[in-house]
Amino acid sequence: MADSLKYIIGHAAKHLGHCAKSAEAKANPSGITPVEYERLIGLGMARDWLGWARDLQSSNYSNKKRSKSDRTHSLNELTRFTFMWTATNALFARSAVIELLDSTAPSKKSELDRFRILFQHCGLPRTDARAIEHILHSLLALPMHVKHFPWSSVNKPPTILEVIFFKYTVANEQSRGLGKKLLQAATTNNYEALDLPTLIYATRNWNIHGVLLSSSFRGTRKKFNVWIDHINLALARVLDGSAEALLKAIKVS
Repeated sequence: MADSLKYIIGHAAKHLGHCAKSAEAKANPSGITPVEYERLIGLGMARDWLGWARDLQSSNYSNKKRSKSDRTHSLNELTRFTFMWTATNALFARSAVIELLDSTAPSKKSELDRFRILFQHCGLPRTDARAIEHILHSLLALPMHVKHFPWSSVNKPPTILEVIFFKYTVANEQSRGLGKKLLQAATTNNYEALDLPTLIYATRNWNIHGVLLSSSFRGTRKKFNVWIDHINLALARVLDGSAEALLKAIKVS
């Protein structure tokens, strides 16, 4: 999977480079406009961050214990995810870029809603998305044995999703839009509302708030490795496909 992932990331970076060149070629010859410049900045930043994501090999630590830890793969791939998400954010956060795919995008305030635009235009087959969702849902539904869990649980022991939500999610995130979806899934064991873009965005939230570093899906590391490897592959495919869509949109704009 590692070689395939790096190839897809590199392919996406190549497409974004072509996007930037096409956007520059179509810029106002009498002076680039703020919108055109914002577009170039977003495309260029995304391409640069994907280059770092593609070329990341393995992190080294001065502490021998950390260097030999079985968590090194998960932390390395979380770093790659962060690079890829930064590239993703560089695209959807800039209205001059995302409006190329959806003219209503500038009115959307939610990061997840803007990310969905990239997802909707990436051409990822629904069967592929469903296959990845099934794997991720299965992981979230696995039991997690914890010493203390002072919340009401519908499962004994609680599931991975219940522990992530109740034990590791900061309070203000629990009541927001995504938090409500996660709570509903955790308390009903119905994961259908957690589609692939939601799960990718949840990984972004958990990573930023220290959830994944704290818990790493407690137990065998293989569980979390499966999670982050599939999330990274899915995000790479979203970036690759949406970069192609952006290139087509720029050429006809």
